[in-house]
Amino acid sequence: MAKRPKTPPFEARRSASEKAHSSGGPRWTTTGNKISATVGIVAAMLAAVLLNVYVARHYKRWDVTQGGLYTLSDATKETLRTLEEPVTVYVLLSTEDPLALSVQHLLAGYTSESKRVTVQVTDPDRHPAEFLAAQQRFGLVAGKSDDGKIVADAAVVVVRGERPFFLTPRDLVAVDADDDTRARPRLEQAITGAIRSLGTGERPKICFTTGHGEPSLEIGGGQGLGGLRERLVKNNDDPVEIVDIKNTSSEDGVPIAACRVVVVAGPTERFAPADAARLRAYIEGGGNALFALGPQPDGETERPLDLGLDDVLATAGLRLEKDFVFERDPNLRITRGFGETFLPIAKPHATTDGLLKAKSRGLGVVMTVASSLSPTSAGVAAPVPLLVTSEKAFGMSDFFRWAKHPVEPAPTPEDRKGPLTVAYATELPKLRPTDAHGARIVVAASSGVLLGANWQTEELRGTALFVESALSWLTAQPVFLDIPNKPMVTAGLRVSEGSLVEVFRYVVIYMPLSTILFGVAVALRRRSRDKHPRSGGAGEPPTHRQDTP
Repeated sequence: MAKRPKTPPFEARRSASEKAHSSGGPRWTTTGNKISATVGIVAAMLAAVLLNVYVARHYKRWDVTQGGLYTLSDATKETLRTLEEPVTVYVLLSTEDPLALSVQHLLAGYTSESKRVTVQVTDPDRHPAEFLAAQQRFGLVAGKSDDGKIVADAAVVVVRGERPFFLTPRDLVAVDADDDTRARPRLEQAITGAIRSLGTGERPKICFTTGHGEPSLEIGGGQGLGGLRERLVKNNDDPVEIVDIKNTSSEDGVPIAACRVVVVAGPTERFAPADAARLRAYIEGGGNALFALGPQPDGETERPLDLGLDDVLATAGLRLEKDFVFERDPNLRITRGFGETFLPIAKPHATTDGLLKAKSRGLGVVMTVASSLSPTSAGVAAPVPLLVTSEKAFGMSDFFRWAKHPVEPAPTPEDRKGPLTVAYATELPKLRPTDAHGARIVVAASSGVLLGANWQTEELRGTALFVESALSWLTAQPVFLDIPNKPMVTAGLRVSEGSLVEVFRYVVIYMPLSTILFGVAVALRRRSRDKHPRSGGAGEPPTHRQDTP
C-alpha cells in the first residue's frame, strides 16, 4: 500500500490559513472579541455608576474606634431628625490641634443624619482671613500660643438661626482629676447639648413648689436641686420656683397656670389646705405634676408626717402609705445599711423606656428612704406601676419604734408585704377632643430621686435617667440628652526635666554605645572563627578546601 506523501509544515499552515480566510473564521473571531470587550467595558462603567448612586442614597458609616467614639446616640439622632431650622457648626481649630480630626469625624455623622446641619471648618493658621471674619461676627477673643499658633476662646460655635452657642476645649474634653494625662471625650454631649439649648419656640416652664421645706433650685451639691436645674436648662426648659400657689400672677413668683409641669420635690412640712386645693384644681384642669414624696417624721407624735396631699394624690388614683420600705433581697439591696437603700425593678412604660435600654450599661434606679404607694381604685384614673420591689421586701408600719433600737428588720403581721410599688404614672382623660393628652402625673415615693447627687455620681445615673424620662413624658417633649460616657484615652505624657535628661542619655549615649559594642563583639567573633577553622570528627584529619582545576 502506497504511503501518502507528508505535507510540509509550511504548506499545511498555508492551507489552513486559506481555509480559515475563505470561511471568515479568524476575522469574525477578532471582531467578536472586540465587541465583547466593548460590551464588558460599558457594563462595568454602568455598574460603577449604579453602585455610586446606590451608595449615595444609602450612606453608611462604620465606627471601629474603642467605645464607639464617633457613633451617634439615639438622643442625638432624635434631636437631628426633629430640627425645624438649619444649624451651622463652625469649627475654629488648627489642623494640628489634637481635637480637630475627632471633631470633624463626629460632625460627619451629624451631616449624614440631617441635611439641616452644615459644617464649616476654618484653620486659623492657614486661613487667617476666614478666621478674622468669624472672629468679628461672633466677637471672639483670639491670641497666639507659645509656639505661634492662633487660638480663640471658642473652639466650636454652633449657630441655630441667628443664635450662637460657644464651646470651649474644656467643654469638648473632660480631663481626669487624678491623672491629667488621661481625658474623656465629650464631643457629642457638648455639640448636641448646644443644638438643644438653641431650640426654637417658648421654653416650657417647670415649676417647683416652695414654702413647704422643699430644697431650693439655687442650692448645688448632693442635697440641693441645682443638678436637676442645670439639666433642665440644657434641655431647653425653664425651671422656676412658685413662691405662692396662686392662679393669678404676682411679683413674688410664677402663677401655677403658666406651668407646663409642677414639681413637688420632697416637702418636709404640711401643705396648707388652700395650697393643696389649688394644686388639685391645677391637675383637674389638665396640668401635669411630678411628686417626690418620702416618709418624713412628725416630731410631735413620732409618726410619719401627714403632708396634706392625700386629696391631690387621689386625683391620680393613688394613696401614699405611711410605711418605711425595707428590701431584703440581697440582689436588690445595697450591702450597707438594713435595706433602706435598694434598686427597684423597672416596669415597661414610656417613663422607663430609657432606663430599660440603659440596663445593659448597668444603670438602675437607686432609692433611699421610701414609702410604698397603693392604687385607690376610685375615679377614672388608672395608675400604671413604674418601679416595684421584690417579694422579699416589706413596708414597716412602725418605723420610729424600730429606729430606737435598730436591728436587722423583719416583717410583722402589721407590716405591708412585698412586692411593693414605689412609683406610679397616671394619665387622666382628655378634657377637650383637641388636647394632645390629658393630665399626666408621676409619683415617686422617695424624695431623694430629685436631689443633685443623682447628676453628680455615675453610680446614681440611673435614677437621674428615670427622672429625666418622667419629665420628658410629662412635658410631651423629646427625651433628655442621655449620651453614654466614652472611654478614657491617653491625652498626653507628663515628662519632667529629670526625665528628659534621662531620655537624652539613653538616646544619644547608651543606645549608640551598646550598638557599637555589639558590632565589635560580632566582628571579633568572626575573626576568631577565620583563624581557627572547624576540624573534622574524632580520628579524622582536618578538612581542607581543594580547588578543582
